[in-house]
Amino acid sequence: MRIRNLTPFRKYSLVVLTVLLLLSALVLMSYRIKQKKGIDFFDAFLMEVCSPVQKGVSFVISSMDGVLQKYLFLIHLQNENTVLKQRIAELQNENHQMKEMALANERMRNLLQFRERMAAPMIGAEVIGQDPSSWFKSITIDKGERHGIQRGMAVISPEGVIGQVLKSAPHYSTVLLITDYNSAIDAIVQRTRARAIVEGKGENRCQLKYLLRTEEVNLGDIVVTSGSGANFPKGLMIGEIQKVEKKGLGVFQYAELAPSVDLTNLEEVFVIPESPMPVFQEEKDQKERKAPLGGRKRK
Repeated sequence: MRIRNLTPFRKYSLVVLTVLLLLSALVLMSYRIKQKKGIDFFDAFLMEVCSPVQKGVSFVISSMDGVLQKYLFLIHLQNENTVLKQRIAELQNENHQMKEMALANERMRNLLQFRERMAAPMIGAEVIGQDPSSWFKSITIDKGERHGIQRGMAVISPEGVIGQVLKSAPHYSTVLLITDYNSAIDAIVQRTRARAIVEGKGENRCQLKYLLRTEEVNLGDIVVTSGSGANFPKGLMIGEIQKVEKKGLGVFQYAELAPSVDLTNLEEVFVIPESPMPVFQEEKDQKERKAPLGGRKRK
């Protein structure tokens, strides 16, 4: 086994180097005290040697301090940005709610004014559903038989005719819109008093059926209910004529109209009950009560 040969210098090299440096420092200090020019030269030499190092260290420290300050600023800015975004979202939500309340109040005001103008009694209802299929045009309202609604009753809004009650349950009813192919309403052209039947044509259109070819109708003419049926009062607006054609040699002409009500955005409606018949019903009951008495006398 080989044993390393260590000289005293190698063994105590660190101690020797330290002592030499201390001695050099003492010599230089003594020399600086004796020689003033030497002192200036030594100071200049130290400044030239140490200044770049000090400059580099200062630059690194200032850079790290700037990066740290920017990092902290960005974190604070991000937190503040998050808080502001949440506040903006809350304010937007409150704004939307206030707008919705304002619109609802405006609709309620218009509905109340319309209800006051109408002489016929009406039942207010809210639209809670709409038939999604393209074949049937109907809506569902939150009033039914318990509220006095029955099949065939007219459904209207302040803008005009909406349709008729197709079927009713105790608390809900289905309304057939005037644009449905199965809908038919007696109507007249307001300007010329020409009579016709308004039938649904799908989408958001209706047509005037059985409109005589000899009748004069123009684009923009208003079509209203004729009052011939027992369901709709006279003079309710149905729509405006958008298209007129007199093709062929038939007896009738073709006219197409757009409903006055936007049937795709219904929220509240009115149902007009059938004409109340309390007097006639009482008279009928009195006759029925009298009939058995007369029958007993005859017996």
